[in-house]
Amino acid sequence: MNPDYQPLFYWVREREEIRKRKVMGLDQVSWTVDPILSTWRFCNVRREDDRVTVWVRENIRERYADHPHLWFMLCIARQINWPETLAALIDANAWPNRDTFEPRMMTAILNQRKAKDEKVYTGAYMISAPSTKGADKQAYIAEQVIGGLWSRRVIFEKHFAGQQTLQRTHELIMRTNGWGQFMAYQAVVDMRFTRLLEQAGDLEGWAAAGPGTLRGLNRLHGRDKDAQLSQGQALAEMRAIYKVVSQETGVTMDFSDVPNILCETDKYLRVKNGEGVPRARYVAGRGY
Repeated sequence: MNPDYQPLFYWVREREEIRKRKVMGLDQVSWTVDPILSTWRFCNVRREDDRVTVWVRENIRERYADHPHLWFMLCIARQINWPETLAALIDANAWPNRDTFEPRMMTAILNQRKAKDEKVYTGAYMISAPSTKGADKQAYIAEQVIGGLWSRRVIFEKHFAGQQTLQRTHELIMRTNGWGQFMAYQAVVDMRFTRLLEQAGDLEGWAAAGPGTLRGLNRLHGRDKDAQLSQGQALAEMRAIYKVVSQETGVTMDFSDVPNILCETDKYLRVKNGEGVPRARYVAGRGY
């Protein structure tokens, strides 16, 4: 069965139009007539246009562009994924410097925010949690998940000393406790737009396919949405989409955006097909 890319193409075109209309300062009621897109929160077509990514780009990728631990900072950024918390960590010096990083200082700042009932982590995706019931989640994130990467920093320094690929970097991050395929990929995509991986040989040929991406591919190919799909087959199908998506929609994008648009199309079709709803409604002032 030949794939039907039309739902994907529609979502890409309409979502990008929403972004442009907002940037133009038009009233929200004129952004779209699609009730699904006007009600629920969806990422941008290009990850680089998303609010948190813009913050990470301006406050970490650019500010610390030449820092020897830029890779580590970007991993922290995506594990937390909430600008206010990241800013608090930086301001309190609970952040890596040239020589040291103290995970317990990070634990303290995270717990301070929690105690004040301030948002600590993103609500966009699931954050790793300790396996022990009642354990301090902030200590687990700071001292094991993030601290685990810091304990392996020499390995990463050697890794980035030579020209690396996205895929090898992704595999290296996942060898640390708490770093699954999705979270590791988010950090790798940030690195892709820095000196660390901007010359990687697989920029236009490799991406990790998470659960939402796999469901999106299955839907477009007429398979059961939960059908088992290998990373190899998913990659081949993503490459096929990348060859035609910009031409068909008029929207330019990076190969790293393909998993994203598939995941968001899956969310859209879930609502359209009456199978459920996304995790969050759109709230004016957030996203877009």
